[in-house]
Amino acid sequence: MTRKKKQPSPASAAAVEPLCAAIAEAMLEKKAQNVLSLDLSDIEGAVVTCFVLCNADSTTQIDAIADNVEEHVRKTLGEKPIRREGLKNSIWIVLDYVDVMVHIFQTEARNFYCLESLWADAKQRRYSDEPQAAEDETSTAKTPVKRKAATAKSAVTSPKAESSAKKADTAKATPKKTATLVKKTAAPAKKTATSTKKTTMSAKKATTSTKKTTTTAKKTTTTAKKTTTTAKKAAAPAKKAATSTKKAATAKTKK
Repeated sequence: MTRKKKQPSPASAAAVEPLCAAIAEAMLEKKAQNVLSLDLSDIEGAVVTCFVLCNADSTTQIDAIADNVEEHVRKTLGEKPIRREGLKNSIWIVLDYVDVMVHIFQTEARNFYCLESLWADAKQRRYSDEPQAAEDETSTAKTPVKRKAATAKSAVTSPKAESSAKKADTAKATPKKTATLVKKTAAPAKKTATSTKKTTMSAKKATTSTKKTTTTAKKTTTTAKKTTTTAKKAAAPAKKAATSTKKAATAKTKK
């Protein structure tokens, strides 16, 4: 099918905005990355009004995005693509909605072909799941200037404001100082506890040594008692012999 080249007017660009929004919404539902539309309405020789681009990391996700775009647009706007390309390898799928061309890339292919650079004069509009999802590049460029101006205004503060800021800083610093003092106060207590533990351990060791000494003394006393008993037993026969000798001597004297 041969397409006729056309030069869409800005009005036609506004007319296809609902279609672009529906396509972007379907892409985001399948977690597409870097969802972006290029407004080609002011570019001479452009054959469509808008491109809608996105990328994904796998062929499975690319197929899912393409299927969801077709289904979502058909349900919400009742439109179908007149042409589909790239479904066999799923590296770069194109869906042609006449005024809007959908490009679904693998990430590497998008970086390689870089349609944003080829159509650098086109107005870009980004889409995201976050609030205020779509932002024009022009409004994005203006934002830092406003922030810088606000920063410059905030830099000029009154003495009261400075005093309040100092008080706030002091209030923030107070808990830190208190925590530091608590730590310093706790340190001597920890040292004292450690010393007490060491002293207790020394006392336990001394007690253990005393017990061992006492046990040794008891064993020595027991040994001495046994020796004395043995000596007594050894001396008993000698006593008996002496007694017998005395008795014999007494008997002789009587005779």
